[in-house]
Amino acid sequence: MSRRRVRLGGAAVLLTAALTTAGCSTSSTPDGQAQEGGTLTVAAAQGIPQLNPAIRTFAWEEVLFPLLWNGLTKTDESGEIVGDLAESWEASADQKTWTFTLRDGVTFSNGEAFTADDAVAAFDYYLDPETATQEKNKISMVTDVTAPDEKTVVVTLSEPIATFPAGIVWVKMIDVDALDTIDKEPIGTGPYVVDAFTPDDSLTLVPNPEYFGEAPALDEITIVKAAESTAAVTGLRSGDIDVLWSVPQGDVAGLEGGDIALVKPENPSQWPSWEIDTTSPPFDDVRARQALAYATDREAILDAAYYGQGTVSPTNNALGEVNPWFGGELTDYSYDLDKAKELFAAAGVTEGSTLTWWGVAGQYPEWNTSGEILQASLKEIGITLIIDNNDIGTWVDAFYPAGKSYPGYIVPNFQSTPPEPAYSLNFYLEGRCECNWVDPDFQTAFADAVAEPDETARAEKWGTVQTIINEQVPLIVPLQSTVVTATSTAVDGVWVEGGGQLHLEGAQLKG
Repeated sequence: MSRRRVRLGGAAVLLTAALTTAGCSTSSTPDGQAQEGGTLTVAAAQGIPQLNPAIRTFAWEEVLFPLLWNGLTKTDESGEIVGDLAESWEASADQKTWTFTLRDGVTFSNGEAFTADDAVAAFDYYLDPETATQEKNKISMVTDVTAPDEKTVVVTLSEPIATFPAGIVWVKMIDVDALDTIDKEPIGTGPYVVDAFTPDDSLTLVPNPEYFGEAPALDEITIVKAAESTAAVTGLRSGDIDVLWSVPQGDVAGLEGGDIALVKPENPSQWPSWEIDTTSPPFDDVRARQALAYATDREAILDAAYYGQGTVSPTNNALGEVNPWFGGELTDYSYDLDKAKELFAAAGVTEGSTLTWWGVAGQYPEWNTSGEILQASLKEIGITLIIDNNDIGTWVDAFYPAGKSYPGYIVPNFQSTPPEPAYSLNFYLEGRCECNWVDPDFQTAFADAVAEPDETARAEKWGTVQTIINEQVPLIVPLQSTVVTATSTAVDGVWVEGGGQLHLEGAQLKG
């Protein structure tokens, strides 16, 4: 068993100190050929606060999913849903009973065998009302999970879900008996295990000797928090960082070439989501929400805040127009301050009114620029937008989970979701979106769409879902953005899912 050490509390590890081992190799190979061993240093503007995959709060925590954990299913590099710990599955004719057959020879990182009983326990944990997980809406229809034998898991649903294998990709198979120590010594089935962890600062991973698949090529992956975006880009250029996730949009164009490569998803599906409390004034009035959509200068935001890295969403849609499921009878909310002023006034937001943009200090510059553009637009129609910058760590207490009141606030966020609408548009379901939107027509239309096994018929039903969202404007979607990861050209095997999730499980260094 690999050694593990945990540093909880105490002095934070400085980025520069954490980077001193970047690119170290245990063997030499001719230039350009893959080598065994070495350390990969990965950075992001955020730290990782905790290690329980069920209760993740920030998208960056998802980098650990394929490294430490496995689900019954997973998304491959082409975007297809394939088997992970399940080697096969089948559905009943009514799409309400799903039977998964597990692969042989899987053990947890502590050496204990992974069985169907462990899968049942993991599902039970995710389904527990006391577990605050973002996966709840994807599996809320599960009524029973059983293990007829050690290799078979049977999941019974209260309603038909034709997309269920895609819905459980992020239901990770954790050892629920070890939850008390999950932030010290998480037990998983993935290719790596935790060697050291300083919350919100740094994390060191080493190969899992019990891994059922091909052994990892690296000796170590070190994940560090960059003090701020400029330092991260500088570290990448100097070679102190091997991989930088979510490159600041303004730095993308200047990075490509030389010793740096850019890694982008084939079908971007990350989207900024400006959340508003739809249960309190003024945004409990749909006209105020529609007004805000018209007051959003999407073209200016894409150019100035995102440096052209994405596409505008004039219909305020979480699905981009290139998404094969895009459709419906959709109003175009292209920038129109006259319509915005008229609708705001009808909702009681008149000249002299004040709204607040919940900004972030020191991180996500695209959010701050977006807020400034919106501020200038609203000023033209007599509405004041106060920009209130905060530490990003305070977001959870203020807005998460759904159900908290924040009248008059506009809160930037972003969603990292796959192209499949069931797991993009599910963000709007009751209890998931911090916008607190509840719409019975939407709930019914969504259920009809996910129950439809025929893809042609399902596409039409997703159009109905998008029409309701478009009319009701539960939150603002200015554009679809491209999450860009930059790597040293000495790194191979890194890829990015559509929502920006970084995959390092196959990463290796080249000589």
